[in-house]
Amino acid sequence: MKATPPSQTAPIPGEVWLGYIRVSTWREEKISPELQETALRQWAARTGRRLLEPLTVDLDATGRNFNRKIMRDIERVERGEAKGIAVWRYSRFGRNRTGNAVNLARLEAVGGQLESATEPVDATTAIGRFQRGMILEFGNFESDRAGEQWKETHEHRLAQKLPATGRARFGYIWHPRRVPDLSQPGGWRLQQERYELHPDHAPVVEELYERKTEDHDGFNSLAHWLNEELAIPTTRGRAWGVSSVARFLDSGFAAGLLRIHDRDCKCGYGTDPRMSRCPHGRMVYVAGAQPPIIAPDQWTAYRAHREETKKTPPRARKATYALTGLAWHGYCRFHMSAASDTNSHGQQVRGHWLVCSRNKHTSKVDCPKGINAKREQVEADVLDWLKREAAEGVDSAASVPGQRLAVEQVDPRVQAKREHVHAQAELKKVEAALDRLLMDQAMDPDKYPADSFERVRDQLLGKKGAIVKRMKELGEAETLPKREEYRALVVGLVEEWDTLQPIEKNSILRQLMRRVACYDIRTEGSRWIEVRTEVHPVWEPDPWGPVD
Repeated sequence: MKATPPSQTAPIPGEVWLGYIRVSTWREEKISPELQETALRQWAARTGRRLLEPLTVDLDATGRNFNRKIMRDIERVERGEAKGIAVWRYSRFGRNRTGNAVNLARLEAVGGQLESATEPVDATTAIGRFQRGMILEFGNFESDRAGEQWKETHEHRLAQKLPATGRARFGYIWHPRRVPDLSQPGGWRLQQERYELHPDHAPVVEELYERKTEDHDGFNSLAHWLNEELAIPTTRGRAWGVSSVARFLDSGFAAGLLRIHDRDCKCGYGTDPRMSRCPHGRMVYVAGAQPPIIAPDQWTAYRAHREETKKTPPRARKATYALTGLAWHGYCRFHMSAASDTNSHGQQVRGHWLVCSRNKHTSKVDCPKGINAKREQVEADVLDWLKREAAEGVDSAASVPGQRLAVEQVDPRVQAKREHVHAQAELKKVEAALDRLLMDQAMDPDKYPADSFERVRDQLLGKKGAIVKRMKELGEAETLPKREEYRALVVGLVEEWDTLQPIEKNSILRQLMRRVACYDIRTEGSRWIEVRTEVHPVWEPDPWGPVD
């Protein structure tokens, strides 16, 4: 009688199995799929099993999570399509302790098995399960070690003002650390890694930012421009898409910056492979070693444009009316949308009313009464406001009733700068106190009772967070423009009001104002509604801004 191989229980001839191949994203672990497939087929022939075709292949897939095709194979085993899953080595199954345990339990709960083509282990015995567990744990260790090495590498590159991953960037010529050189030992020559401006693509990058901030082109239009008119692919030779254009422009690399995750954020981004972005949006920009393509003021304008676009509903980005995306309900502070009406002849009048979108479409609990304002009347009120702003001596007159109480006012930018300096000094004091507290605790753990130490530490951290938030708000106030900077634009808009198209009016109004707030005044015992409009210009502090 032929002896049963020591690594297996007696197999059933022709037993159906699934073959799984994974090529890691880790360079040192990139075992070719051909090598893995050869080992799997030899294992099947040796043990008398039959592999279902085609084999499952995951290319450039990390083993640190189970967002992979392996989950479909596990489900197939659960449905009874196969007896188990065969891998080249157990590390191909996964390098995550929790994921390995959970998914192995799923397989074994239905009588399924996991076997390695190159690691002879009989997992049906106690010693075999122990061996398999040790092999998987060693794989987890290797993954953790690689992660620590990558983290150290990223920190080193950041200290050198280089991006975390060295690769080509659009608009630049990349000179990597290692370059092929057959005259050198090993065939490689080392040099200082650096980025230089690409003579042809750098001007294209500059125009991309100009088209986005000045012409307000969408990312879709920019992608078509790059792909069809210029026929310039990405650095990986692919066609540009909406997401790739947005990622490139948002990265700030062309502004001489590096976009990194805030180290004080503990969300897990950067360490948890399942997270593709920081849920709190805590990404910061630091200076890079690459020469900038665009000027700092152009980068600031792009960031401001992006923030404004995010706040604007998609339909409002191509305005139908002069106040599209600018009209807001003063009661619930939700945006207003245009609504049609029917005239006395039964004809539909488009955009006759401006109504509260929250009351109409979302919730009558948050906005029980809503508002109906005639669009033409609100536009007329805005035109009156523009005429007042364009009038001679406007700098000594109040732009909006009740918004200015005195003629002479301190420049808000100067005041914000003073407060910013004061807040910075307070922050240094709090950080110094926090450092002293932590140092004392580290040197003498018994100096403070545990509850006292934690309470004081949390108070200091809370105060630090409040100061940082205030400094951010003051930083925005420091850049508050002056009314005089917009005078020519206001005068020109008033003069050309009757000749401009609604989309043109909307584009100019967005540069002048934050919003137009509409308030309704209801007469007691009457259905009559009087609407009052209030314009919030960009050169005044936002009355709807955060309040401490």
